[in-house]
Amino acid sequence: MATVPFRLWVLVPVAAAWAGVAVVVAELGRWHPAGALNPVFALTASATVPITLSTVPTAALAATGAAVFALLLALPGRIARDGVDPVRYRLSWRILRPSDPVGRHAARYLLGIAGAGLAVATSGIGHPYWTFVTASVPMSAPDLHARLTRATQRVIGTAAGLGAAALVLAAHPSSYAAIILIAVLQACTELTTGRNYSLGLVFFTPMALLLGDLMLPASIGTLLTQRALETVIGLTIALAATVVTPERRTPTSRTPQRDHLVDQA
Repeated sequence: MATVPFRLWVLVPVAAAWAGVAVVVAELGRWHPAGALNPVFALTASATVPITLSTVPTAALAATGAAVFALLLALPGRIARDGVDPVRYRLSWRILRPSDPVGRHAARYLLGIAGAGLAVATSGIGHPYWTFVTASVPMSAPDLHARLTRATQRVIGTAAGLGAAALVLAAHPSSYAAIILIAVLQACTELTTGRNYSLGLVFFTPMALLLGDLMLPASIGTLLTQRALETVIGLTIALAATVVTPERRTPTSRTPQRDHLVDQA
């Protein structure tokens, strides 16, 4: 998708369908973090940065190498939770009914991600995947109260993070310095987000802007404005999708409700 000039319009139905399928699989498999945030993040970040067809194999190789490296670091420390094997669920069409929490959650993602896609395709925002990711954040929460809380924390943390990002970007770090700084900010994000989402965003926001500047260079003012604008758009769309698809009964999500560090992207 990143190789075609009308990629954002192609991404609208593809990302919506991808999010709907991903959230069903996540619910059935008890993925942690819950929801479809990471699949949506991966797809939209890859599809919205323009590249040529000849660079696709290189990008795929880099992604595969990073995933293998991450597994090599993580697997040796893996331990079974309480010595109990995870419960596996079989896919049933019944869970996709509007009256079922999983089906309603999938419908919420379909509407929210499609809305985010239409917003970025018509507005010409410079880093469109930010809107997709922001819309995914509150929708991953288990109920309305948690989604409103997550959205509020997103606004507070992003506002503080933009101030930190302004200082970081004003230093104009070189490519290698930027890579080191991104690694440090990522580590700080992981250490703080599980305790306080807003605090984690103070570190995550400048990291996201540094990454965005490496992919699509822009002035500091443009980057800060785009991030603020896309936060507002993404959260508005997510909350609208929540209002349109309210819970008909107390949610019985099959996924753990405790936040995960990576769930805060």
